[in-house]
Amino acid sequence: MNQPGQQPWQQPMPGQPHSQPIQPPMVGDPFQQWAEQRGWRIARDLPEGVLNQLSGPPFHDYEQRAIPLLLTGFYEGMPALVVQIANSYKYTATTGSYFSTTTDRQVTTSKSGTATSMTSVAVLELPSPVPELLVHQRREKQGGLLGLLGFGRSKGNSQGEPIATVQIGDPSRSTDAFTYSISGASPGYVQAVVTPERLHWLYQSFSNFAGLKVPSKPLFRLSGRKVMFWTSRQLFRPDTVDELLGWAHHVTSWIPPAAFQDPAGAEADRQHIPLPQLRLPFG
Repeated sequence: MNQPGQQPWQQPMPGQPHSQPIQPPMVGDPFQQWAEQRGWRIARDLPEGVLNQLSGPPFHDYEQRAIPLLLTGFYEGMPALVVQIANSYKYTATTGSYFSTTTDRQVTTSKSGTATSMTSVAVLELPSPVPELLVHQRREKQGGLLGLLGFGRSKGNSQGEPIATVQIGDPSRSTDAFTYSISGASPGYVQAVVTPERLHWLYQSFSNFAGLKVPSKPLFRLSGRKVMFWTSRQLFRPDTVDELLGWAHHVTSWIPPAAFQDPAGAEADRQHIPLPQLRLPFG
């Protein structure tokens, strides 16, 4: 499988930052020790309202959220934040069917409940802002899930239509097939950052995230000084934090120099609070 370090733009391999030596196995709280070794700060089980300081996707994709883990520090000289979000949502699932002699028709049975999914997010803060760009999986608004389309500032976003889409896999052959939707400040900007080849490579290279060897959709967003990279996987071990940060850093290599001169970057940045200014309840 290709790794970022093997690509023409020669970025370090995600999960193995060149500035960090390999650490021995940890005992006790491994995330606490990871943070201490890097000079980061760690907090657990934070109030849900902390996310109100962070704008847009992926922080507000669900209405019911919890924050089991948050880490802040510096990565490759940039302010950085890693947060794990537990999202609660209601669901209804079909359980079967039977023929009702009372109504003389087939009746479908179902059950409802509440489930929890995880979103792990790495955020890096660039020295200069860039315009809005969102790469995500298009989903319709339902239950407690908030639709992602319509957040960005471009005309295409406000109308709820992506600028581009990229199909991953063959839906007639695989249940894991899905479509990436890309929204952004302008078509030219989207095309300069995201190509079908890059997204196919990203998905394939990311498939072994956390060593799970199961399909995992990497999603990301550029907005002002913020680079956000996330996936619907739990941070099982500290090395997954390194890996997620490495992927966020790799995405910065796709930003063309002209993007840092675009006035739309400053406009996108107005919605954000600088990471060092976030109010976080560390113990």
